[in-house]
Amino acid sequence: MLRSFLSSQTWAVAAAMLLLAFPSFAQDAPRKIAIEIEGKAEFDVIYRRALSNATGAVLGGLIGAGIQAGIESSEDAEKREAIYPYVAEQAWRDVFIKSMTDALAEKGLEPVWIEAGAAHEPGTADMYLVLYPAQFGFRVVDTTSLMLAAFIEFEAAYSTQPFSGRNKPVKESFYLTDKSQVSYDQLLADTAGINPRIESVLKMAARRLTNKVVYNIK
Repeated sequence: MLRSFLSSQTWAVAAAMLLLAFPSFAQDAPRKIAIEIEGKAEFDVIYRRALSNATGAVLGGLIGAGIQAGIESSEDAEKREAIYPYVAEQAWRDVFIKSMTDALAEKGLEPVWIEAGAAHEPGTADMYLVLYPAQFGFRVVDTTSLMLAAFIEFEAAYSTQPFSGRNKPVKESFYLTDKSQVSYDQLLADTAGINPRIESVLKMAARRLTNKVVYNIK
């Protein structure tokens, strides 16, 4: 019994000394990724503008493409105003940033959110990412059934070196739609479901970008 105890104690001491002698055996500190956001994501509803059927083409030819585009934008603006009051304020930043922070942590990365335009010194982070928000909201994804889905559109640039005059960011475009579809009338009839649909596509985009960045910068 005594020998067993001493043996266990000896192994414990040896393990502790090994960790002290070789710090890499201990938990590694997470790599840092500097993230900058340039611009603001705008909420939008793309309904009539997504309908590129023959009727629209004929109307465009009769009354002029510019006038037709104005009519479509005006109708979409009305739908946007009807839905927007039910969208959580700062939904893009709150959901996207939190989801991306969690996804990065799972990959062993610690995000450092910095102000737009701030200078980046080499060595302050292991990776550098710039986000360029564009749009998010709802758009028609089936022109036959007129079903809508939540969508997000943005650009991103990432590198192992800080962006500067010599290292200009090469932007990559991202466009994602949620798998769940709903009609416009159903969306307004169940306004409680608006934010969950938006959150779903924002979380999907955060995970997609995280995986893309980690894969390309390894």
